[in-house]
Amino acid sequence: MVKLLQCVLLTCLLCFAPLSWAKADFSVLLVNPSVSGEPFWQKVESIAKAASKQLNVKLDVIYGDGSRYIQLAELQKYLEYRATPDYVVLMLYPGNAEQHLDLLEKYGIQYLTLEQTISGPEQSEIGRPAQRYKNWLGEIYFDNFRAGADLAQALTESLRANNPGAKPQSIAINGHYGSESDARNQGAQSYFGSQGVALQQSIYASWSKTQAMEKTQRLLKRYPDTNIIWSASDLMAMGALSAVKQRAAKEQAFVAIGGFDWLSDTLRLIEQGELQASVGGHFIMGGLAILSLYDRFHGHSYWQTHQSITYPLEVISQQNVHRYIWLADKTDWTGVDFSQFSLLKNKQAQYLVSPAFLAKDNP
Repeated sequence: MVKLLQCVLLTCLLCFAPLSWAKADFSVLLVNPSVSGEPFWQKVESIAKAASKQLNVKLDVIYGDGSRYIQLAELQKYLEYRATPDYVVLMLYPGNAEQHLDLLEKYGIQYLTLEQTISGPEQSEIGRPAQRYKNWLGEIYFDNFRAGADLAQALTESLRANNPGAKPQSIAINGHYGSESDARNQGAQSYFGSQGVALQQSIYASWSKTQAMEKTQRLLKRYPDTNIIWSASDLMAMGALSAVKQRAAKEQAFVAIGGFDWLSDTLRLIEQGELQASVGGHFIMGGLAILSLYDRFHGHSYWQTHQSITYPLEVISQQNVHRYIWLADKTDWTGVDFSQFSLLKNKQAQYLVSPAFLAKDNP
């Protein structure tokens, strides 16, 4: 009788064991191109982990430390000394994309790339997914040109609402010389040009808050009537805000400032009226990559017939920040249902994903 009860108890424990005890369906290596804890890429990583947990995927993470050389070395070391993952998800750095792809092809691993970072002759050399590199399933990226224009529009409208009659005078702060930053800036130039907004100068600040502050200080001396500061990242926008605040009291006037990334500090600054806009939601790309690999593993043909997944970014401004402010304190993403976008589940032909699904009417 005792043995029978023990068997029954063991059976119950196995039946109701946590999902984490179950063997994962497949494994993914996520290559975080930055350092552990960096605000934007930490969100990408956290969402990828949440999606992996929901979908029973084993996820490992390594870091590129913001260097294309370190990223390649870390990837090579992982593949040499660890079990080969079923898939790899990574962002390619301009300058050595070919070496990354050659390495992954050598190990016969299928992979997805995040963001569309390679352009010009280097892009021509590596080709498109599944052309020269047969294990390259596709790219997941967003329309940076449109997003840059959307930010320019939000800042122009904010200026006109807060300082009616003011002649818009803008400056632009880019990240670095590369396709992502340049596409955003080209979108801004297109919008400003269509609206007759003077773009006095565009500069590069290497995605650095400190550089953006120092360069904005110099630009404000050169263009004291500046009232719009467009930035390719929130960190640089916050650097520009610091420069504006340091001006003499007699020079204080409303300046519309905004960037990209939906950083937690940025959302609070928008809520307080110190920054005017942030374009973002692109951090969902990690979760979307895991989801699309889940669909592929379970038999969906999307990556056999498509080379990319693209989606629009969203603008957070003072008009809608109340619907997104809950994201400022969000660190645990396990409650966000990514499976709702599964093509296996919703029977759609395309991934109809937008960061707007994160908005809440009652945060």
